[in-house]
Amino acid sequence: MQAQVQLESALKEAASAPIYDEIPVAPNGFVFEKPVTNNKINYQSKEKFKRTIYIDAEKGKDKNNGLSEGKAIKSLAKLAKMNPTFGDQILLKGNQTHDGTIELINLNKAGKSKKKIHIGSYGSGKATINFRGYPAGIWVQNTSNVIITDLKMTGDGGPNKNTLMIRKNEKNGQQRYAIRIQSDNTHPNSLMENFLIYNVDIFDVFLLNDAEQSRACRQWNMNDNAGWGWGIFGQVLKKGQGISNVAVQHVTVSNVSQMGIRFKGAGKIDGSAPRNVSDVRIEHCTVYQSGGPGMQFNRCNNSHLKYSRITESGNRNDKRKWGRGSGMWTWGLQNFLFEYNTFEGAQGIADCCGAHIDFNCKNVVIQKCLSRYNAGGFIEVLGLNYNCSYRYNVSINDGWRNLKDPEQKFWGKVGTPGCIVTVNGHNHDKQYKGPYQTYIYNNTIISTIEGNKPYQNPNVFNISTSNEGLVMMNNILWLEEKANNGWSMHRWKDGAAYDAAFDFKISDGPRKNGKISKGMGQSYPATVRPMNEAELTKMELIMRGNLYRLYNENGTDKYSKVSNALAEGYWDENAHGGSPEFVNESGSEAADFVPQNKALISLGEAIPKLKSDKTSYGIYFDGLEMKTDFFGNPIKGNIIGAIVPNAKIRDWTKVYEQNDKVDDKKMSK
Repeated sequence: MQAQVQLESALKEAASAPIYDEIPVAPNGFVFEKPVTNNKINYQSKEKFKRTIYIDAEKGKDKNNGLSEGKAIKSLAKLAKMNPTFGDQILLKGNQTHDGTIELINLNKAGKSKKKIHIGSYGSGKATINFRGYPAGIWVQNTSNVIITDLKMTGDGGPNKNTLMIRKNEKNGQQRYAIRIQSDNTHPNSLMENFLIYNVDIFDVFLLNDAEQSRACRQWNMNDNAGWGWGIFGQVLKKGQGISNVAVQHVTVSNVSQMGIRFKGAGKIDGSAPRNVSDVRIEHCTVYQSGGPGMQFNRCNNSHLKYSRITESGNRNDKRKWGRGSGMWTWGLQNFLFEYNTFEGAQGIADCCGAHIDFNCKNVVIQKCLSRYNAGGFIEVLGLNYNCSYRYNVSINDGWRNLKDPEQKFWGKVGTPGCIVTVNGHNHDKQYKGPYQTYIYNNTIISTIEGNKPYQNPNVFNISTSNEGLVMMNNILWLEEKANNGWSMHRWKDGAAYDAAFDFKISDGPRKNGKISKGMGQSYPATVRPMNEAELTKMELIMRGNLYRLYNENGTDKYSKVSNALAEGYWDENAHGGSPEFVNESGSEAADFVPQNKALISLGEAIPKLKSDKTSYGIYFDGLEMKTDFFGNPIKGNIIGAIVPNAKIRDWTKVYEQNDKVDDKKMSK
């Protein structure tokens, strides 16, 4: 009941920020596809196991030895007494529900074992593990070499209305997980290596049985300890030695109260040191209607997310859900590539972009992804990030959250306005820092009045003066309304600029007689002045060659020579106008925004390496020059936007299939 008490306390503290139970509806009435799962046993192991333990919940008997189908045991409780270890294969009878939990705790030894542990199904379909009332369906702690395949997993609350855990004095009773991978200091050999999670469906995971009042996030803090349900969570705690070499493939997570997939280290904040997570490979996965972010990566390095879809993160269709979250967000990563993913329908009071790069990251690249109808926005790069990039992505009607819009009262009174492109130095310190050497180029960004109905998209840019090194080139900004003059929130706090958003003006002290605003971090409205040449030089801004819908080549704007490109004072050294001649300007698919105006789209420029960029590569993954576009078509010369003119539409399903290989070979390293 401790989690329930914490929950009530959290709600009481947030009572001053009321939130409506109304569920947000995506703009334009857009309906997202539900995931399609299978009931097949697809994994065929080549391992030779010392023993295979069979579990048949209907015909098995716990007095059996479990070593053959005919002598199957009945329960997971009996399995625990058989002390499964390296060299064991655990197979659950398919098309049955098996109640309970499987725990592999502190099995590592001083020498690395080459033997594996496999948990899967047998028979004609997937087995279901119902871990209702247990901390996890499968709990792996300080144990390496684990393969989990061909299962369905669900854990919807506790055993009864007033009880969250079955076991008395449950030490891990504050959260509930489908799969928990935990490295901690309870064992001397806590380095956890070599995991494969394949063809697993996770659904309906909640710690609580019910919630009288909606838990939709109405405060800034995550409040982890209030008790949630998670899909897959790999975490290094305290002095745990780390987690390495993890492949997650063809996993679907649906309807969980917090995050779908998360990996979190405990070492240095850039993800590079021991006690962190490394070499995580997530492919062909789906997260659907998670209450929190779809996926989150914290202190991870040398990893990737590809060919995956995250839909309606921050969902609040159940009162037990957190109701806030970007499709994916990062913190403290080093060398992480996100490619060929779809991020769509993110909701919540703050952030809630398709995919955003939070603090302390280095070499994070988001490329060739589709981002659409995410309430918070498309691009968000925050402070203390180095050499990060968004390139060759397609964004459709992102950034529609507007707390002042009467049609959007469901957000309540706490939150931030949506913004299509945010690049500012926000971090845990009092002053903005960075980001540094950020490359944003060749994105196709669409925001139309028709596509945002019935809502009003409030903001386009929030680019702070704390940036040091920013390239923004060759982007298509197809916006039916130019950015309004209210998109810069110049604030003053603790003797410094708090949110000096970029409009070639800078915060220069608190405004006289300005009143403090609780909704802006208890900061004051600031006085502003134009930036001077020295400040512009320090920013090392290269913003040129972008294509705008609102363009007047006879205009007189003193910076861009274009009066109707964007808000007054917006800078573009070589703005382009004209129509790309999209296939379907009012569409919601990437294929709708294939340009046909070859002459215009071919006016792109080569992307320069920033002078302040001391790396040899500019962008860690393949350098600055891309050879193929959003759909994988070859690029000849330089283009504007993410898609070559008259592009051949490659079905991403086929791209996925071409790259679909069960990744268990590295498990023997």
